[in-house]
Formats: sequence, structure tokens, C-alpha cells
Amino acid sequence: MDVTVTVDVIKGRIVSMPRVESPTQIMVLGQAGSLEEALKSASTGMIQWLRQDYGMTILQLAQVLGTAVQYSMLNLAGRGVGVAARIDKLVLPAAK
Repeated sequence: MDVTVTVDVIKGRIVSMPRVESPTQIMVLGQAGSLEEALKSASTGMIQWLRQDYGMTILQLAQVLGTAVQYSMLNLAGRGVGVAARIDKLVLPAAK
């Protein structure tokens, strides 16, 4: 299998956690010592992304996170827990 990865460096922008973007979804990866903290980390990162790039209000964020976010448990073994928060781009407004 061949895989192509593209990385963009955006100077002057602070991103607190890993972000992944595909043609159809955006995803934030949260890593912590417990499932609760990893979920919180992934959700917080998603909120930051949606506020920064999509200009969403708190009300819009609550609606999107309450209905459209999908969580995947990436790693539950060992000392670290990994969680991915994913949202389909179809439910998002156009990025700024």
C-alpha cells in the first residue's frame, strides 16, 4: 500500500493538539492518562478548531458537538489513552 502524507506549517498559528483533515472530515486527536481526560482533550481541540477556522459561536458549537461529532477510541492499552473526535465537513459552514 502506498500512502501520501502532506503537512502544512502555518506560521504564527498555535495549534494545541494534533489535527487531521481529509477531503470529507476534520479530526482532532486527544491523548491523556485516562479516557475522560482524552475525551476532554479531543473535544477541546475540536472546539478551538471550529472557533478559529469556521467562526462558530458557542450555540453553534453546542449544536454541532451534540449531534455530529463522532468519537473513536484509538488506544486503550498501556499508560496512555487516545481518542479521536471527528466531524463530517458536510455539517460545517465554509471555513474562513
